[in-house]
Amino acid sequence: MAAMEPGDTLELTMERISAGGDGLAFHEGKAVFVPFTAPGDRVAARVTQVRPDFLRAEPVSVPGPSPERVEPACAAYGTCGGCNLMHLGYPAQLAAREGIIREALRRQGGLEGVPLSMVPSLPFGYRNRARFRFTPDGRPGYSLRRSSRTLAVATCPILADPLRAWLESAASGDATWKALKPGKAGTDGITAFGAEGRAWVEGTDGELCVTVLDRPIRFHIGGFFQSNLAALSLLVPEVTSGLSGRRVADLYCGVGLFGAFLKDSFERVVCVEQDPRAVSHAFGNVGKPADFAASSMEEWTAGAQARQRFDHVLLDPPRAGLAPAVRAWLASSRPESIGYVSCEPVSLARDAGELRAAGYDLERVTGFDFYPQTAHVEAYARFRLR
Repeated sequence: MAAMEPGDTLELTMERISAGGDGLAFHEGKAVFVPFTAPGDRVAARVTQVRPDFLRAEPVSVPGPSPERVEPACAAYGTCGGCNLMHLGYPAQLAAREGIIREALRRQGGLEGVPLSMVPSLPFGYRNRARFRFTPDGRPGYSLRRSSRTLAVATCPILADPLRAWLESAASGDATWKALKPGKAGTDGITAFGAEGRAWVEGTDGELCVTVLDRPIRFHIGGFFQSNLAALSLLVPEVTSGLSGRRVADLYCGVGLFGAFLKDSFERVVCVEQDPRAVSHAFGNVGKPADFAASSMEEWTAGAQARQRFDHVLLDPPRAGLAPAVRAWLASSRPESIGYVSCEPVSLARDAGELRAAGYDLERVTGFDFYPQTAHVEAYARFRLR
């Protein structure tokens, strides 16, 4: 078997979509990752990276396209650093994301046969929140693929209507956008949020309010909030239904979105978030009776509030997953049930494996397609004390 080198060309048949969105094939037993390919594609690919246990390659041609391949709906696709699954039909995208979750559960968590379902979204026009950068001449855009430079865009098919309309106006050079241009164009950017017929823009707007199901939720334009309100209205019932008790902990609570609904089923909600500005919004969104802590999870688990008995604990951690102190606290405090909202299947699977070792059964996982046309996966897992 001759050693592969960058620049070599391979003939491959793609098998599936891997975490991150690249297609996966095998050459002489070694994994090969090729972006912008579909399961079933026969491709010619040029090797770009050689590692001891895998190769990376770029597609050169697709002499045998898969039935799952479609024409991308955006002229910037492949150049823009945003979407990376737009070449797949939407059912194939859902199947790919389900496969990514299952593979993570198997490899990182040692979990197989877990009940898993996928909840679809609008394939286009779904995104309410986006981050825009500036080109050197002040036009709005996104990062180029694998680059720190900015690609100017005049429109974007994944944006919700109010946000897309704002982008199109900004791209045409309206005065509002020009006034927002930072001194160091091309490296700075702004966040914009579009919903309910209007757009809010960082640098012009501060606090905003959107309706999630029947609840007004307030947050700051510069803070984190979910980017797909339609999918969020499906996630909230999954996270909050079938629960009741005396006390619930909402950890990594953000602006208190889930706590605003959990308070209907529990006598007391404890909301913990290390961002003080987010906690101030949680105080208004959740209201009384509830307790709030602006603290890191490590600090909170060592404090008096964490020594209370919780019937249910909801977790919504960042991509890295649970802090070690939180995993240790869960193992010692042993709430009857745990809910886990995840934006990274690998860390979810790792934490699920540790929770199983601590005495919890993983009852089900539900994938939510918050970001169609990309490989990003959101999921909710429900655990029950064995």
